[in-house]
Amino acid sequence: MSYLTFVLKERKVLSFGLSFTFFSSFGQTFLISLFVPYFLTDFDLSNAAFGSIYSAATLASASILPFLGKWIDVLPIGKYSLYVATGLLVAALTMAFSWHIGFLFAGILLLRLSGQGLSGHTAETAMARYFTLQRGKALSISSLGYPIGEGILPVAIAAILAVSSWRTTWGIIAALIALVFIPFILYVLKQTDIEQSNQKFKRKEEDIDSDSESGSYFQIINDRNFWLILPAILIPPFWATALFLYKVSIAEQLGWTAAIIASAFIFFAVARIISSLGIGPVIDKMSAIKIFPFYILPFGAGVMVAYFHPGVWSAFLYMALVGMTLGFGSTTKSALYAELYGEDMIGTVRSLFAAIMVFSTALSPFLMGWMLDNHIAMESILLMAATTVVFGVILALIGLKDTEPHTAQ
Repeated sequence: MSYLTFVLKERKVLSFGLSFTFFSSFGQTFLISLFVPYFLTDFDLSNAAFGSIYSAATLASASILPFLGKWIDVLPIGKYSLYVATGLLVAALTMAFSWHIGFLFAGILLLRLSGQGLSGHTAETAMARYFTLQRGKALSISSLGYPIGEGILPVAIAAILAVSSWRTTWGIIAALIALVFIPFILYVLKQTDIEQSNQKFKRKEEDIDSDSESGSYFQIINDRNFWLILPAILIPPFWATALFLYKVSIAEQLGWTAAIIASAFIFFAVARIISSLGIGPVIDKMSAIKIFPFYILPFGAGVMVAYFHPGVWSAFLYMALVGMTLGFGSTTKSALYAELYGEDMIGTVRSLFAAIMVFSTALSPFLMGWMLDNHIAMESILLMAATTVVFGVILALIGLKDTEPHTAQ
């Protein structure tokens, strides 16, 4: 089936996944960061104090994610998706009425959990289950919500903040969730058979709470493949979080200006969209198991380009290659989980990997900050990142060698 034919035929179901990845933006760092100056002023916080609050909220959400994420394998997808959307609504309302630092912490925790964690989790699990032969294409389309949100929302939020208070802005976001997002979910659930399709994979509550083979996290972490593919899953988000957070300092050390690295983000976004769309049909043809070990190679090439930094143009190539890996990853990883563990368990598996990833991305800024404070050369840090990429590829190749997909593709 051609890409266009597939999109037109399945547009309603695909829009369900895309809407969740788009609205996950409200729990992502790139959007919350727009409000940080207002938080510092209104709550009389230092950068270090807010950083501690943000890290604590992120780590707390990562701790909760495995327990809530696995319930997508038990509850009907319609009910689960509405719970997640309602959680995002409560998070936005909590931010809008945050008159005390305790409410600020609770609001950030709920945003990170419902937005960054469970929204993408819902989208990718639903798409991986609903589509089998066209799973790669479906995950590619649904993951476009991430770069679309990154491209549209910062400009829109900045414009609203220019004429309204930050609390009013969160009130507007809450209204958008209540009046657009939730009604749209209800419409799609009514107009499609996504509920029935996902229902056939639902596991019994007693199975997921037991120590049985099908429902136990213990069983997953005792799988040899889990440990061998884990580095390749964690390496791109770990390094990307640290490199992007300190992008100005990094640019200065490599001879780039802040304006250049900001402009290079356009190349990052375009490469992420193109690679996400392009990898879907390849997964459908070859399987994610065969592709996965190599998806981080563009990231490794990107940091090596930055390592040599021969000129201004290298900043744009560096960002494009990083965007390429993140585009590949958003589609490939979810397809891989379904192939390795089966559709009936994808929610449990994905929530476990997502929680570990959130932990790693919460720790990476501290490591990068420590290295920069101790005057470790940027070239040494980039070489370290490239080395971990090689390490991740080798382990993934070892783990997935001769592995067959759990379900027919």
